[in-house]
Amino acid sequence: MIQKIKRFNESQCLALSLSIFLLIIMIGCDNQYYDERLQMRVQKLDSDLMNRWSTSGVVVTEVTPNGPADKAQLESGELISYVIAEYPIKTVADFNNAMKTGLDEDNNLMLYLKDKPPLRIALRRQGDNVGFSVEGSGTVRVKTIESGTPAANSNIQVGDIVERVVDERKIYSLDDYKKILGKLSKQQITFRTTELIGVKIAAVSALGDLGDVRAIEPLIDIFENSTELSLRKASVSSLQRLVELSVLNDLFQQFQSANVNQLPADSLQPQQLEAAAILELLTVDRAENTATLEAPFGTQFRHRSEALYQKINEGQLAELAQKYIQITVEPEQEIRRACLAMLGILKPVSAIDALVTVLDNSAEIPGIRFQAGLALSQIGEPAVDALISAFENGDTSTKDIAASALGGIGGTKARDRLIQALENTSEPAIQLTLVDAIAKIGDTPSRQALERQRAQYPADDDSGIRIFLDEVFRNLEQKSM
Repeated sequence: MIQKIKRFNESQCLALSLSIFLLIIMIGCDNQYYDERLQMRVQKLDSDLMNRWSTSGVVVTEVTPNGPADKAQLESGELISYVIAEYPIKTVADFNNAMKTGLDEDNNLMLYLKDKPPLRIALRRQGDNVGFSVEGSGTVRVKTIESGTPAANSNIQVGDIVERVVDERKIYSLDDYKKILGKLSKQQITFRTTELIGVKIAAVSALGDLGDVRAIEPLIDIFENSTELSLRKASVSSLQRLVELSVLNDLFQQFQSANVNQLPADSLQPQQLEAAAILELLTVDRAENTATLEAPFGTQFRHRSEALYQKINEGQLAELAQKYIQITVEPEQEIRRACLAMLGILKPVSAIDALVTVLDNSAEIPGIRFQAGLALSQIGEPAVDALISAFENGDTSTKDIAASALGGIGGTKARDRLIQALENTSEPAIQLTLVDAIAKIGDTPSRQALERQRAQYPADDDSGIRIFLDEVFRNLEQKSM
């Protein structure tokens, strides 16, 4: 009658005792409900947990021994977030009833056809036509499909065998639980349960904010071993923050050496000062010429920065980040992006080939390819040869990103190759990118090359390349003033 799906690994539950403590102090004793059918008591989730951590459901607070809930291994403290009903299809009536019930609330359900992956059927409005009918008894097959309907746009074909319909209902409140369980009283149901994931996410995020070297190993363990995507994303975000913090070591050592939490702003390196302010570690008052560490993170971090810097630069995180930038290894783009950002900060020469592979991967999303190019630009001179090769052999997107990265690096070799490419290409899009990249370098040979390029177009030419060249020279003149 009832089963349970657990969505977390017991051995990986971070701050479980904290979760239980929060449940005790936050939920209180009101809004409880004893489910006679399943012989367990459930309770409303505190609104603070729902709003702050986007968590919803009802919490199991009591399970009667040997009752249906106990036999399904439900436990006190678990959060029921979904009720899932399964409808086996043996007749046309089974199908029609399942579709009607499954679509009456949230307009979507899962359809299981024999020898095909599960299909999600979703309607824009309640009452819309799904678009197919069935026939048969014992074995129920798709009879007709109407064009322009959700069925016609899905992987459904006439003759497909319909095995079952599965309806997932998300639980938002105690009233939802009562209503949904009442409607599904005759169906076999499954509960999807989770721990209060927001508590763990908050703890993982706090590890990054503390800037403590002791956080690195636990965060790596969570990132590589957790089955919860939200925890993996939180952990890699915290690791990225720790890397960002580590490069501020020189700045914070000035505070530490002086044994103060405030220094004259003009005595500190402007770029690091700005970065620390963005990370909310200190505030800058230009009128008073002061840089003041923020409590508690900024004031504490001056004692921790040296140890963190040394640990980060041992190479473990650079190796980890390099492993997870490939889409074949890590499908979640947010994680790949964070790993690329870390490599850009750490600048490991060993990652150049892997970064070029990402840059040159036409199956990768453009933003990730651009991030790989940015990381190569941050690595600098050691990446020039690889970027030149990528430019010469890659597709249009690769050429665009590689040229921009070469312009960001600068230097004689990068400059000369960009100028050569500009003088030998007729593709407008590549020309614009090359002009922009050469303008970034901005030295005398670069200006002369851009002058030669502009001289090829009449002064009244309204082409995109001539207009862009004029704008580039206006900007260069303003910089030189």
